[in-house]
Amino acid sequence: MRRSQTKADAAMNRMGKWKYALLILMLLTLLIQAIPTFYGDVPALGVHAKRGDETSLSVVKNVLSDNEIPFREAMTEGDEVIVTFDDIDEQQSAKHALNENLAAYADITIQYQSAAPAWFSAFGAEPVKLGLDLRGGVQLLLFVDLDAVYSKQTDAMANDLRTALREERVRGVTVRKLSSTTLKVTGVERSNDTFWNDFLASYTGQWEATNEDDAYFITLTEEELLLQAQSAMTQNISILRNRIGELGIVEASVVRQGRDHIRIELPGVHDPKQAKSVIGATASLAFYEATAAGAKAIPDRNGALVRLSRQPVLSGDHIVDARASMDEMGLPQVEIRLDGSGGSQMMNFSRHHIGQAMATVYTEYKLNDSSELVPHDQVINVATIQSTLGNTFRITGLDSATEAQELSLLLRSGALTAPIQIVEERAIGPTLGAQNIKAGFSALALGMAGMAVFMMLWYRRFGWVAIVGLGANLIMQVGLLVLLPGAVLTLPGIAGLVLTVGMAVDTNVLIFERIRDRLREGASLATSIDFGYRSAFVTIFDANITTLISALCLYGIGSGPLQGFATTLILGLITSMVCGIWGTRAIINPIWGRDNRRAVRI
Repeated sequence: MRRSQTKADAAMNRMGKWKYALLILMLLTLLIQAIPTFYGDVPALGVHAKRGDETSLSVVKNVLSDNEIPFREAMTEGDEVIVTFDDIDEQQSAKHALNENLAAYADITIQYQSAAPAWFSAFGAEPVKLGLDLRGGVQLLLFVDLDAVYSKQTDAMANDLRTALREERVRGVTVRKLSSTTLKVTGVERSNDTFWNDFLASYTGQWEATNEDDAYFITLTEEELLLQAQSAMTQNISILRNRIGELGIVEASVVRQGRDHIRIELPGVHDPKQAKSVIGATASLAFYEATAAGAKAIPDRNGALVRLSRQPVLSGDHIVDARASMDEMGLPQVEIRLDGSGGSQMMNFSRHHIGQAMATVYTEYKLNDSSELVPHDQVINVATIQSTLGNTFRITGLDSATEAQELSLLLRSGALTAPIQIVEERAIGPTLGAQNIKAGFSALALGMAGMAVFMMLWYRRFGWVAIVGLGANLIMQVGLLVLLPGAVLTLPGIAGLVLTVGMAVDTNVLIFERIRDRLREGASLATSIDFGYRSAFVTIFDANITTLISALCLYGIGSGPLQGFATTLILGLITSMVCGIWGTRAIINPIWGRDNRRAVRI
């Protein structure tokens, strides 16, 4: 009887070889991904040639040497030159020098290169991206004027309505804009109800009409307001990302915050002036027919009014590319390339208007004395159409090469759907970021050391197993954070790491206490180990699932730092179960899993 019991105790604490292989493979993979994070990264610049130009390594070194700017290393990776530096001040000075000398034919981007040995890159292992509070940089909060979006739709509806009334020869009708979402139509007789029904049928779900006191009120529906707001926010975010990309900032974060705000984080940017000027600028371009009988008048650069047609020939939405250059006379110009639809529209218009004038109107939203965003239109160019225009043409009449560069950047990045306003700006210095990293990881190290001492003193032999599990847990968390697309480590994220390390210890405490309880009842060590893991599993699983649900809600509802905390908490819950249950048992089973002694202390 005792022999059969001994065999049963030994068999119950065995794991299949495939489980050990899978565990080792998973741990090694995540270890390789995690190691570069502990090495950290160094400031760097990437120099990439534009189009057919070439930028050699020697040219970059010569510029830095001429300006007496030290650097760690300069190398070529593919068609890009990478230069690394010891600190951010050197990086910023080098960027300024390279911009002055190479900006005409090369793009200079702010980067961070891994300080780990180069062979880690062969496995795709890079340090985890650091958030603004750790890297240092600038955070901007933008207000998006959604009323301007609604107003544009309302203006378009008013124009469509006036056109339809003219086509139907309905006289004596007045269309007036009451607000950004409502039109008032007066002078309509009952006999025209059929016209209104037919006209509004094409706008089902977008507009709703009510009849009060012999006047029609046409208003955007709630569904359409939500749709327009969502579309405007999504497009603005996409365009802002493009604009930031044009500035050479590769680790920026652009996310929606609330109904009408966008939060932009620019890690590593410590001179935000240029970023603010480009991000905050809300510009668009449109081409109008210039005619003496025009319905609207817009001033040119000298203040003289230019009469223009009511509707533009073409808007800036069709612009695919815009580049600053010099014409044959050495004067600044912007070369414009249109998409297929825009090219067709421009071709059709110019074919029938050769010898006539076309004006280029630049619109920018600025704050007025009441701190409201209002459009400022200016005619920057009036040219006579000499021949049929197609997908490419040029804008001339600009004051300087700098103005041409700024205009081309704005047009190349896209015209914002809705005007924006920078309502908040926060700057975090690199020193504070370094202090945050040191303080965060010091807290993590101190917490792990304290738990290691406690576990070793309280559980002795099993205590060191728990410590190995904690180390594996931390490695797996960091490795998963590196592999997770878009994941960023923030200071609250480090707090999440510390918290989950403590929760991982709870897993082992529950298991070890169940083992002790079974040993006190007189069971063998092998039986107690099996009982401890089996009986504690349900409790551990339930506790982690409830916490995981809360963490998922926090990630879904929160933003910024809250999402950083929630991300590490979610990953930590998963890894703590894998390491605390599966990992520690993989160590305990071969050492004590067949031990049939009784009254053993752990």
